Amino acid sequence: MANETRTITQSETDAASDGPHGVTARGIAFAIILAIVSNLWVNYIEYVVHASRMTLSHFPMGTLMPYLTLVLLLNPLAKQLGKRYALTSTELLVALAGGLIGGAIPSVGLTGYFLGAIAAPYYFATPENQWAEYFHPYIPSWLAPRNTNHALDYLFEGRPPGSDIPWEIWYIPIASWMTLIVALLLASICLSVILRKQWVESERLPYPILRPLLDLTIRNETGFSNRFWIGFGIAFCIIAWNMIAYFIPGFPQIPNIRWGPWVHFQRYFPGIWTRINMFTISFAYFANIDVLFSLWFFCVLFIIRSGVLNRYGYNASSSYTTSGEFAWLQLGGFVMLVFWSLWTARGHLKKVFRHAMGNETDLDDTQELMKYRTAVLGLIISAIFATCWLWKAGMGFGVAGLYIFSSLVIFLGVSRIVADVGLVFVCTPVGAQEIVTRLIGPRNLSGPSLTSLAFTNAFGSFGKGLFMPAVVHATKIADLVPNAGRRRMLAAILLAFAAGAAASITYTLYLGYTHGAYNFNDFPFTRYSRSGFANALAQMKNPGEETYLRPVLFGIGAAIMSVLTIAKYRFPWWPLHPVGFSIAGISYIHYSTFSIFIAWAIKFIILRIGGAALYRRYTPFFMGSLVGYTAGVGLSIIVDIIFFPGGGHSIHGY
Repeated sequence: MANETRTITQSETDAASDGPHGVTARGIAFAIILAIVSNLWVNYIEYVVHASRMTLSHFPMGTLMPYLTLVLLLNPLAKQLGKRYALTSTELLVALAGGLIGGAIPSVGLTGYFLGAIAAPYYFATPENQWAEYFHPYIPSWLAPRNTNHALDYLFEGRPPGSDIPWEIWYIPIASWMTLIVALLLASICLSVILRKQWVESERLPYPILRPLLDLTIRNETGFSNRFWIGFGIAFCIIAWNMIAYFIPGFPQIPNIRWGPWVHFQRYFPGIWTRINMFTISFAYFANIDVLFSLWFFCVLFIIRSGVLNRYGYNASSSYTTSGEFAWLQLGGFVMLVFWSLWTARGHLKKVFRHAMGNETDLDDTQELMKYRTAVLGLIISAIFATCWLWKAGMGFGVAGLYIFSSLVIFLGVSRIVADVGLVFVCTPVGAQEIVTRLIGPRNLSGPSLTSLAFTNAFGSFGKGLFMPAVVHATKIADLVPNAGRRRMLAAILLAFAAGAAASITYTLYLGYTHGAYNFNDFPFTRYSRSGFANALAQMKNPGEETYLRPVLFGIGAAIMSVLTIAKYRFPWWPLHPVGFSIAGISYIHYSTFSIFIAWAIKFIILRIGGAALYRRYTPFFMGSLVGYTAGVGLSIIVDIIFFPGGGHSIHGY
């Protein structure tokens, strides 16, 4: 039962390598195009139409929708005109890799947080909040744009008719920040290259969220079974039926599809969100059943534990998610997950570093996106550069080093979970900013350090790991392209990032100055952009004493995670996957618990009845439901653009 998650076969690898040139200039061009389209499309839908949130997941809908359109509609039409006009499977995979990187940029990926955070300290400064007194003396001129001639007022509120966009105030801050962001991207790529062989070949991580897309890409010529169309029809028709209420208020809808009510068992206990998320279920079907069971099982334990502790006066959780202090219990498990992953890979890592030093090993880095020596040096240089950048921004050097180290741990942990578990909504229990603040203590942090820490909301990505989950999956996709083309795959990734970032930043600023960024009604620009500075100000004014509770909870979490990990590796019958403990109660996961339970129940019944053979027979059904759900969201967006511009309906999310 544990082996029902299928790995990529050699025949599929060969099928992906069709075409005489493998990674071609045309494939790279489509990777760039897909990245640009994903960014422009997402910004328009979220900021202007105010429809579905397109970038919350680790397989962003902003990428999935145009990619499926390319694979299932445009490319088959091109084949009808002539085979030479159609993209090969390898070219499609290159486009997919570029699209994943590009999809991690807009809105709540990077640019929404980034532009909102660097604009916040001068736009939101008032005599009452004293930001000018506490923050402005510590902000270098190259770090944030000033509100010269109301330039930031116009960004958030819209510029007067006939006036020009003040692009000039953004050039230096954006160029400065992009050097840091590129360093973090390169560090993510280098880490992914160093660990690819261990994760893909030694540990054979399943990368479940890639499974349906690779099948659709590689097998797009074979047609689709009846089960595919049944899954497509069910998912699409449910959304289409509920859309009738757009035009006829009060029309009966299929419940718990768009939003699910929170069910609370007792006032001290966190609730369960009962939304049936077909997006989550479709991807979760491809995950290991032990993992699915562990995810919802530990979430149930979280509810029970939090309710009991809340009842006795401990602030263990809110009504929806774990509290700030008790999140350190999961953080201990999360860090132990990363440590165990590196410990398991210690033999491989030793060989990588020996190979990088020029010593003879049995490793062959010709199959990687870059040579191991380049990857190791790139990781070291990128980490040092990022640390020095934050130091120049005002952060203490040791504080900056701890922040970068914590960020890389988060990048690695989130990427590992997504590659192993297949959840599309995953984030870290505690962000790097809070880790640094609590470990050092606000009393021990200077004003410049707290100010620059507040700016790190610009690339925190709400704990989703920034670009590394996308890079890890792009590295996996590279396994399906010919060896000789993998260095060109790296070029596709970098060019897609550059094009996507340029398009997203430029278009976001344009929309801000045209419509007013405060009218985006978007979390990064409205609340999150100023939350970092509000927290930093509170710590400056009243730093308080750090209690023993956080380190104790961290240690308990690490100990529990160690026991669960050892049990999983020592006893084949052990049913609980330790990753479930490390992320239980976190907002992203808790929102998905009910859908994860449904996916587990469906898969459990299928495997009980017919085993792995029946599981594979129903794989097309869930591929179809994913495509049908995506088509339904696309139809809803089109309807919103035509009939409800500016007042769209958000039907896609957690």
